[in-house]
Amino acid sequence: MKNWIKEKLEKINELYPQERIEKSKNRWTKLWNGETDFDRYPFNFIPTSDYYYGAHTPEERLRVSLDEIILHGHLKDDFIPAIFPGCKQSTIPNILGIKEICCDDLFVCEKIIKKTDDVYSLPEPSLEKSYVAQGWFDMQKYFVEETDGKLPVHVVDMQGPVDVCAMIWSYDELFIAAYTEPEAYHHIMNIVTNAFIMFWEAQKNLLGDLFVGTHLFGWDWHPQDMGASVSADSLVMVSPDFYDEFFKPYLVRIGEKFGGLSVHSCGDFTKVLPRVCDTPTVRAINASQLTAKQMVDAGLTKKTIAIATLNYEDAEETFKLIKKHDLRMSATFTFPYPVKDKKYVPLENWTKKDWDNVKKAEEDFLEKMWIG
Repeated sequence: MKNWIKEKLEKINELYPQERIEKSKNRWTKLWNGETDFDRYPFNFIPTSDYYYGAHTPEERLRVSLDEIILHGHLKDDFIPAIFPGCKQSTIPNILGIKEICCDDLFVCEKIIKKTDDVYSLPEPSLEKSYVAQGWFDMQKYFVEETDGKLPVHVVDMQGPVDVCAMIWSYDELFIAAYTEPEAYHHIMNIVTNAFIMFWEAQKNLLGDLFVGTHLFGWDWHPQDMGASVSADSLVMVSPDFYDEFFKPYLVRIGEKFGGLSVHSCGDFTKVLPRVCDTPTVRAINASQLTAKQMVDAGLTKKTIAIATLNYEDAEETFKLIKKHDLRMSATFTFPYPVKDKKYVPLENWTKKDWDNVKKAEEDFLEKMWIG
């Protein structure tokens, strides 16, 4: 173990005594189980680093992660120390043998489906032949080895089946094929779903008890028996009926395989939100760009957990809404961290004035939140 890692781990142990971690885990567990006898409603403040950045080396990612954990250790949120590897949209395509393309730190892939019959030429998924998957495995093993297994490690964020299929074909052609060539549509969806399940299981087997089975959000924690998480940004593009016929069956399959499911979409997917919430095995939705009120207006109830990023300035109204509708909301709030030149100031450079402002902002927040 390198000295800098040892020093940061010692600081983390100091900032997160076991009592603190257990209290936060107990709050999150109650939320996921639908219990409301909180000593305090659980929440996170948004991280200062880009959790979904995919171009870090393993060492860079570990350093950024340990620094983020230390920062939150100085706050009073329910951040659970763990390491999230990042996100690459090229992950599942590469497991299918498709070349990764890097463009300005974004990782996409070649579009190899030129005509409908090309879907029948897709190879079966292979982790051994995928340099992207092997890179993720190497990173996860590095985290475990360098920290002596002292910190849990999250599953990688890779796109869900529909968006992967669209990436290697196109959204237009994929959606048209669902109606005009349903056999081809279901063929490609089954292959990609197989790849998703294979990669998820491999990470779980690799990490064992250290595995954290959510990338929604990468800094969130949930109990071990809550299933998998799937990114589905194309939810904003489809009708409720299209969702039921062509989208839902593959989410149900993944949810049944892993004992539950959390589903993400960016943008405004309120038109299909009720159908997603009613999908068997779906326990949670991750709406990174919807307000709590928008979700309630769209039909969100306490049956489904909402994983959301919410504005610090709206905290009081948000907690009133949560309490009024008896919602289960895994909430991350924005936070007024010190900023210089439009960038967050690193923790080690905070001034006394910065600390005073942060502590004042945190106390103001805690006064507004729902205490159980």
